[in-house]
Amino acid sequence: MEREARISAKVKHAREVERVLLRLGWAVAVLGVAGVVIFTVLWIIGEIGTEQGISLILGTSLATVLSGATAYGSGVNVGLGAERLDLAARADALSGQRD
Repeated sequence: MEREARISAKVKHAREVERVLLRLGWAVAVLGVAGVVIFTVLWIIGEIGTEQGISLILGTSLATVLSGATAYGSGVNVGLGAERLDLAARADALSGQRD
């Protein structure tokens, strides 16, 4: 019974971590889009040059995609791991009840 409680606690914690990582992934995406918009406006009004504007916009876009996708993907991976652990624990509990 103690083992089942530990596994259940780990699954619950993993699902909480999943939610945090998914939100982090979306937050990074929103901040990246805001950065691109700001750099575009600065470029349009002439505060930064063409080369610098393109570099900042592309750099921000690439960093946003990589960081956001990594956080989001990690969250999905943790969630899938929690589901696998939960299914294995249920199967183990069912086989223990049959014995």
